[in-house]
Amino acid sequence: MPAEKDGNIVVIVDKMNVKVFDKSGNEITDYSFSLLGDEGILLEKLRYLEEASGLKVNVNFALAYPDIRTRKLKLNQLMGYLFEEFVYSVLSKHFTIERNKEIYTSLSKFGIETHNKPDFVVEGKIAIEAKTGNYSIDQIIQYEKKYPIGAIVFPWSGECKRVRWNCFYNFLKDYKRVIDWISIYLNK
Repeated sequence: MPAEKDGNIVVIVDKMNVKVFDKSGNEITDYSFSLLGDEGILLEKLRYLEEASGLKVNVNFALAYPDIRTRKLKLNQLMGYLFEEFVYSVLSKHFTIERNKEIYTSLSKFGIETHNKPDFVVEGKIAIEAKTGNYSIDQIIQYEKKYPIGAIVFPWSGECKRVRWNCFYNFLKDYKRVIDWISIYLNK
């Protein structure tokens, strides 16, 4: 959709819903947004994750924003969501999985930022974090205090920052390595 500097088009984004209206207030249902910068690469990765997970997301949720920084952030959030769903579907076929299990009471009410919910806890013993891009080493260090055994999994390549945990790349194509690694630790 071409940029409308004079307000002839109004775009409303509410959570994951996008609505587009013309200047008369009529909803436009057949629309698309132009890509900015290298968003095409992110969209290819997003489509790949959709295919792998069997889920569909509305990319207009990300592309409706006018600035490229916000759009990339939203596209990365969509990829993270799809990858987490894929990891859960794979792991839950083999193990009992708890999602976002709170390690301890959150201190955010007191203005202290803490990370206390790993993406997945396998059999109550091993924490797994699904990452599609950059993340905070502080997050992993806080999880390692409760779960000395854990892993960070990436859909493709990535940068692994951790102290004790293992990192696994290319989870989309080779998740068996993670399944085998978890099985070894659970059988100890």
